[in-house]
Amino acid sequence: MSLVIGHQSPRQAWQPLSPDKWDTDSAAHLLRRMGFSARPADVQQALNDGLQATVRDAFKGREFPVPTKTWEADLKVKYLRRSMRNQDEETRREIQREIRKAERDAFSEFAMAWMEFARQPENSAQEKYVLFLESVFVVSYEKVKDAGRLYDHQNILRREGFDSYRDLAKTVSRSPAMIHYLDLNRSTKQAPNENFARELMELFTLGQGNYTENDIKQAARSFTGYGYRESDYYFAEFNFNPHAYDNGVKTVFGQTGRWNGDEVIEMIFEQPGAKLFLPRELCLFYLSETPIPDEYLQPLGDEWARRDFDQRWLLETVFTSELFFDPQFRGELIKSPIHYYLGLCQDINLDVFPVPERVEQQLRGMGQQFQNPPNVRGWLGGKHWITSSTLSARQQLVRNLLYPPNIKRLNADEKMRIEEAVADGKGPFFVDDERLEPLLNKDSPDMINHLCRYFLPRDPTDEFKQQLVSHIKVPVSQRTERVREALLALLQSPAYQLS
Repeated sequence: MSLVIGHQSPRQAWQPLSPDKWDTDSAAHLLRRMGFSARPADVQQALNDGLQATVRDAFKGREFPVPTKTWEADLKVKYLRRSMRNQDEETRREIQREIRKAERDAFSEFAMAWMEFARQPENSAQEKYVLFLESVFVVSYEKVKDAGRLYDHQNILRREGFDSYRDLAKTVSRSPAMIHYLDLNRSTKQAPNENFARELMELFTLGQGNYTENDIKQAARSFTGYGYRESDYYFAEFNFNPHAYDNGVKTVFGQTGRWNGDEVIEMIFEQPGAKLFLPRELCLFYLSETPIPDEYLQPLGDEWARRDFDQRWLLETVFTSELFFDPQFRGELIKSPIHYYLGLCQDINLDVFPVPERVEQQLRGMGQQFQNPPNVRGWLGGKHWITSSTLSARQQLVRNLLYPPNIKRLNADEKMRIEEAVADGKGPFFVDDERLEPLLNKDSPDMINHLCRYFLPRDPTDEFKQQLVSHIKVPVSQRTERVREALLALLQSPAYQLS
């Protein structure tokens, strides 16, 4: 099923938004979709800067450095592996347990560092696009089990995610995490493994129906010999084994030659399906769960191909287009758990809670673990994000942020993590009474109207607003708890699950 778009032609749809339509609601819509939230100050800045400048500034290519603790944990794992040599079986088992713990710790530190980086509003649009690319070029911690290789893979997407998509596909084919995830390191000329070639065509570049089984079998031969090794400069680096490579004649997409992997990718991007694949996936992620009709994607894809599959051009065209701001797309896309979590932190101006186990538990309960999708197709998204259990987990997350925990119930490690974060200038992590004071003297209807405009992508019903107004219409001395409860109702509401 595709959307019905009756009031714009396929070419008109991708024209820049008319300046007279760039207003507060449009700016808020852009920021919620392009990033994680639409804070009033950011909306005003976007209005001042204009649409084109706001979108250009959002994707400047900011660097996410290697998290120090991830690097330290990776060094510990390498040391432990070397120390296993010439040890008895019991000692080796004990070292293996230490290795598994160090690997988990490295991954947790990577996840926390990324969450804190992505939570910064100036990084949010870039990192949300990295999340999108991770949903295309899928790898998972469950299979790779190496935080360093996962960091390097993510950094490939960040470093090359705003240049040619064709070149990005080539670089991803050399990603140690991807090579491991799709068993490319086990692919030899005697036994070519088809996993990578299949996903390259089906899930990375073309989509079903745009290739044959023979194309996959022949292309798989072109990627034999791909592997990786430890590196002094990266966590791992690409390694090509010419002895495992099949240099024979292959026929891919009707063309015969001694094609290598890069040449196969070049041929893929000569296929008509390559023009539409990423624009379609981009619109499903950012615009609507219902696919945009191909007749609308075609002019966008044709121009994208003419511009050498430039991702920055594609992003700027989509995010400034008439179609992107069409009223039918506003406030109807369900936030992913990561979007929901980081958007909450931004909306109520909190830092990410600095205890990895708690954050991981909350994301897992909402149905999305960092860099750990269920299979090669990634997260289904959309309505699949909301079930009775995941909705309950979202509601509990809001409660955890609005009601500070009893410090006495935290264990020693959790207390230490919080103390370290505070000493590092981070915080607050919860909404205490002091944070609510500016709201206490506001007129009740004005306060609720302000909060609804701030937090919700669509105006709620008058009945809902009136219930909130009535709830906080108490003497100022009793208002703190009532305002907190009103915030709880807003942030747990169905409307706040949407962007």
